[in-house]
Amino acid sequence: MYKSVHAWAFLAPAGLFLLVFSLGPAVAALILSFTSYNIFEPTEFVGFNNYMEVLKDSDFWRAMFNTFYYWILVTPALVVLPVFLAVLVNQALIGVKLFRLVFYFPALVSVVVTAFLWGWMFNSEGVLNYFLSIIGVEPVKWLTSKYVVMPSLAIVTVWQGLGYYMLFYLAGLQSVPEDLYEAAELDGAGFWRKHISITFPMLRPVIFFVAVVSTMSAFKEFTLMLTMVEGGPLGASTTVVYLVFDEAFKQLNMGYASAVSFLLFAVILALTLLNKRSLDRE
Repeated sequence: MYKSVHAWAFLAPAGLFLLVFSLGPAVAALILSFTSYNIFEPTEFVGFNNYMEVLKDSDFWRAMFNTFYYWILVTPALVVLPVFLAVLVNQALIGVKLFRLVFYFPALVSVVVTAFLWGWMFNSEGVLNYFLSIIGVEPVKWLTSKYVVMPSLAIVTVWQGLGYYMLFYLAGLQSVPEDLYEAAELDGAGFWRKHISITFPMLRPVIFFVAVVSTMSAFKEFTLMLTMVEGGPLGASTTVVYLVFDEAFKQLNMGYASAVSFLLFAVILALTLLNKRSLDRE
């Protein structure tokens, strides 16, 4: 009884914070999704009309396509590349802690600062195009071409997320028993065979976790789209979350925006359950 009371006492502040700032607004948004609330006019219950309008809206489907495109560009890279980075910094080398700090540093930088930094480099006369000109390559319209803008934003996300997800894999690597690697070496396994046969299977729960977290992060990414390109050019970087922002705070159509947000929630939930089912089957 004594331990239970203290456990609940420690959980209460975090639970209250979660209730007030997460669950409460989520429930309020769900209620608003069934109304025509737009701040200036009286709230009117409209049932599933907002959801029906969203499903008929070409802007929503374009934003959904952009979101999936961005997810495909970002998540596989953030699931695979940090594994190799974690393997490298898990070696017993001199100064390896400094390398871990260097690789993790981008995760400490604010997304807004990162956006301005890469925006300067992506400029038509920026650093990247300067180096391309040295090797005789024509300047790339990184943020002004509707075909290149999304890969450019994905590069920024991968650069900032590599070190963050590296830490999860590094923690998983340090929990793998050394006896397994020693036994594999006795059987003649080389560097890559050891990691393919031992490291990757042992890291499967961590891989699932990183896949889920990076998927949710990709589907809710908004800051880069706002600060670097404002959803452009021609809506090529308008994701679903940016569409929610535009409808809610520019068009003041809160009910419609809430319906869009819950459709996005349904998509993320479906992808998460699909990933979990795939992992459980394996």
